[in-house]
Formats: sequence, C-alpha cells, structure tokens
Amino acid sequence: MRRASNLILAIVLGLGAVACAGEEVAPADGTPTVSLPSEEPSPSPSPTEEPSPSPTEEPSPSRTPSPELEDGRHFGFVRSIDPDGMTLVFDLAYFLTGEEANEAAVERGDEVPVPNDYYIVNDNPRLRTLVLAPDVELALIDWNRCCDRTFDGDLEVFAMALETGEPVTVGDDIYYGALSPYWLEVEEGLVVRIEEQYLP
Repeated sequence: MRRASNLILAIVLGLGAVACAGEEVAPADGTPTVSLPSEEPSPSPSPTEEPSPSPTEEPSPSRTPSPELEDGRHFGFVRSIDPDGMTLVFDLAYFLTGEEANEAAVERGDEVPVPNDYYIVNDNPRLRTLVLAPDVELALIDWNRCCDRTFDGDLEVFAMALETGEPVTVGDDIYYGALSPYWLEVEEGLVVRIEEQYLP
C-alpha cells in the first residue's frame, strides 16, 4: 500500500513539474529529477527600422559647353549669317595643297595631280553655329583689283549674298557670298575675322 502511495505521489509531483515549466522537481522518495525546457515567450519583434535615406547627390557643377570650334584659323564655307543675332553658320572643310592634296584626291578617286595645286576636303556634313565678336572683321576680296587686295565688308550685305546664292554688288564692291570659301579666326570662342579665300 505504501508503494502505491509513493507511485501516486510521484505522478502528482511529475504533473506539477509540467505545470511549473523550467523548474526542477525532486520527489522526496529519490525519484530522478524531471527537468523540462522552459517555454519563454519569444521576444517581441523589434520595430521595423526605417531605411536611412540615401544621401542626396549634390548636383555636379555646371560645365561650360565646349566651343563649336577651338581657337585658331579654320577653313570652310559660310552658309548663313544673322547680323542681328551676331551668329554665323559654318561648314568646316580642309584646304589642302601639294602632296597632301594629291594624296587626298587619290583616296577619293579624283584626278591627280590636282588642278591648280589645291584640293578641298569636305566629308563631314555637320554645320556649326558660331558667335561673332562685336567688332568682327569681314575681309573680302577686291575683285576689281584681283586678287591680293581686300575691302572691309558689310555684314548685312554679306548675309544677303549668302542667302541669294548670287553675287551682290554695292558700288565697286562685289560680295560673292556662298560662291567663295572663307577662313575664320576664332579667339576665346568668338569669330573675330572672316577672310575670303581666292580660288583660281
């Protein structure tokens, strides 16, 4: 009878050990200690961290656009001029002479030696809009005393000759406009001189 009582007591104590999770229960009669893992509540989720805003990118400093033509002397064709806006549309080309002219002509299947010892290369159709200096010089050939003398041309008359595609005569001065090529002198991004090139 005593043994049955001890068994009941051990069962009761075992159930008590389950009720008291995580506590060790040692019965008085020497029954082995029962140890159950405690079910601790899982930690409450930490509040969602807001992603730190990405650093605002500083705008890159504005860059001055490259000039349409670097400073220096350039050959080509003046397509138009706006005397009021002081701008010029220019078709860059290359005026070659001597062996360089012959080599360029051979590459393009043209006659060699080149006539009059010059050859014009104008492969790129790009047009450039250039700004004229306020005191731009317009040196045009004096065709009445051809061809080593020039006169100071008028921008508005020159613009008219370019637009019509025909020579314009004012007094003794003849403006060939688009019928002639020109050399431009560029300084600090501005066209400071336009000089007509004589072609035999």
